Amino acid sequence: MDPSRDQHSRAAHGNGPVIGQADPGVGLPREHLVVLIVDLVDSVRLMIEDEAGSVHRWAGFVEATRQDILPAWGGTLVKSLGDGLMARFSTAVSAAQAAARMHAYFETLNAALPQHLQMRLRAGINASHAWLDDLDIYGTGVNLAARLASLGGPGETIGSEAVRQALAAALARHAQPGQTLASAAVRDDLTAGLDALCEDLGHCQLKHFREPVRAYRIGPPGPRPSIAGLRDYGVKMDPAIAVIPFTSRGCDASYLDVGNLMADAVIWRLSRAPHLRVISRLSTSAIAGRDDPANEALRHLDAHYALTGSFVVASGKLLITAELVDTRSGRIAWTERLSGTVSDLLEPESELAHRIAQAAHQAVFDAEVERVFAQPLPTLSSYSLLLGSIRLMHRSSRDEFFLTRQMLDELIHRHGRVAAPHAWLGNWYVLLTTRGWSQDRGREAAEALAATRAALERDPTDALALATEGFAHCHLLRDLDTARARCQLAVDSNPNHALGWLYLGVVQAFRGEAAQALEATRRATALSPLDPQRYYFESLGATAELSARHYAQAEALARSSIALNRMHSSTWRVLTISLAAQDRLPEAHSALQQVRRLDPQLTVSRYLARMPNADLETGREWARHLAAAGLPDGP
Repeated sequence: MDPSRDQHSRAAHGNGPVIGQADPGVGLPREHLVVLIVDLVDSVRLMIEDEAGSVHRWAGFVEATRQDILPAWGGTLVKSLGDGLMARFSTAVSAAQAAARMHAYFETLNAALPQHLQMRLRAGINASHAWLDDLDIYGTGVNLAARLASLGGPGETIGSEAVRQALAAALARHAQPGQTLASAAVRDDLTAGLDALCEDLGHCQLKHFREPVRAYRIGPPGPRPSIAGLRDYGVKMDPAIAVIPFTSRGCDASYLDVGNLMADAVIWRLSRAPHLRVISRLSTSAIAGRDDPANEALRHLDAHYALTGSFVVASGKLLITAELVDTRSGRIAWTERLSGTVSDLLEPESELAHRIAQAAHQAVFDAEVERVFAQPLPTLSSYSLLLGSIRLMHRSSRDEFFLTRQMLDELIHRHGRVAAPHAWLGNWYVLLTTRGWSQDRGREAAEALAATRAALERDPTDALALATEGFAHCHLLRDLDTARARCQLAVDSNPNHALGWLYLGVVQAFRGEAAQALEATRRATALSPLDPQRYYFESLGATAELSARHYAQAEALARSSIALNRMHSSTWRVLTISLAAQDRLPEAHSALQQVRRLDPQLTVSRYLARMPNADLETGREWARHLAAAGLPDGP
C-alpha cells in the first residue's frame, strides 16, 4: 500500500488528525484506524443446541485469531465479545485479508460438522479515527451496533461523522453469513482484483441510519471469482410457506389425525392469501415428525417459512402451540399458544385455523420488512423487496414510505418484463397523494399513469395495473367516470382481485352509488380475509358505508381500522364525519383533533380541493359534517 495514497484517502474522507496526535480534550492519542468487527451468526441457537461444543469451537477460533491470524496481518485484538470480536489494523488491505482468513477458518472447521452445528461469521470493516490507550480503543466507530439506538435518543443526533465511525459494527450486523461488508472509505484503499474482489452494493439502507450508506461486499482475490453474485433476477416474487401437520403430545389415538386436520384448515386459508406460495400438505406430510422439520422444509421443499406446532387435548379442549420459522436463518418469526375445540376445526370457517393463518401471514410480511432493514438493498431477494414495499407503503413513517420507491425501482431493474413492480409503482404515486405528501399532483399523475401503462404493456389484463390506473384517475385527476371504467375492467379481468373490488367500491362511493359500493368493498374483504393491510380495506369500506349513510357501521369499521393503524388520516376523517352525522359533536370534535395532528394544514376548502367528489352531493355532505365538527373553512 502506498502511504501517500492512504493519507490522501484519509483526507478525502475527513478522517481527521494524523496517527498518534494527542487530543487535548480527551487526554489520549487519537489515531486513524481500520476497525474490523466480526459477529458469530445464530450464536444463541448454537449455544442452546450444543453449549459445550460451541464454546469449545469459539474459544479455539479466538485463540487462532490471537496467535496466528492477527499477527500475520499486523492486527491487534481489542476485545472478545462473547459471540464476536473486535480488532484494529493500520491498513484496509490487512483488515480485509484477516477477515478472509477468519471466514476460511470456519469453512475448514464446518467440513466435519453437521449442518445445524456449523458456525459462520459476519464481518464489517470501516476506516475511522478513535482514541486509544493500552487496554482499549474508544469512540463511536468501535461501539457495537446496539449503541446506535441510544444515539438517536433525546438530545442526541446521528451526525455524518458518527455515522462514519459506527459503520464497522453496523456493516457486520447487516452482512450475511460468510460475508464481509466494507464502507466506501475502506473500498477506496483497496485495489480491486489485487487486494480484494469487490462488489458495489450501492447506497444501502441500514437500520438506525437516517441516510443510505454506500457499502461493498469484499472477498479475497484470486484467478477465479471468490464471491458469487447476490442479485436474484428470477421471476418468483412470492415466498413459499410449508404448513407441516402438527404433532400430538400424548393424546389418545383417536386424536392423532387432528394434526393433519389442522394443517388442512390452515393451508386452505393461507392459499387465499395474497403474495404467498403455499406448499401442498401431500408434500409437507413427508417431513412431519422429523427432528428438524424447518430445515427439512428448506432442503426438500424450498420453503422459506415453515409453520409447525404441537397439540394436546384436555377436558374436551384443544391446546395448541404454533410457531413460524424462517427456514433460512432458523429464527422464530412468530409463536403463540392457542386454545379451541376439535369440532371448530371441522367448521368451514374455523376460528382457530383463521387465527393461526392470519398471524402467520402477518408474521411473514413483518419478517420481510425486518429483512429490508437488516440487509443492503441489492442483496435482498425479490420477494423481500415486494412484500417489504407493500408493507412499507402503508407504514406511518415518511422515510419508510420513500424507501419503498427505492425498493420498487430495484424490482423494476430486476424484473423489467414483469407487470407487477410497475403496477405497484403506480400505486405508490396514488398513496403519495392520499397520504397528503403530494408536491405536484399533475406531475405525479403523469408518473402514476406512465407506471401503469408500462405494466399494461407487459400484461394488458393485469388487474392490479388496471385498478391502480383507475384509482390514479380518481385521486390524481378527479375523473370518476374513467376511474370507474378502469376499475370495472380490473374486476372483469380478474373477478377474484380483492384490490380491484376495493378500488371500484370507493369510486362508486364517491359517485353516490351506495349499494354497489357496499357490495364491492364487502366482496373485497371477503376475497382477502388475511390481508396484511386489513386496516386499509376497513378504512375504504367505511367510506362505502358513509355513502350509504350507514353511520354506525362506518364508525365501527373506522374504529377497527384505527386500532390497526392510528396514523392514517383519512380513517380519522371518516370517523369524524360518521360521528358528526350522528349528532355526537363532542366525540366528532375529539376525532377531528387527531385528523389535524396528522394533517395540520387541512381546512374545509383544502379538503374539497383534494377530494374527487367535491362537486357531488357526497363530497358536499361530508364537508358539512367536518365543518360541524369544527374544521375551519380556511383558504
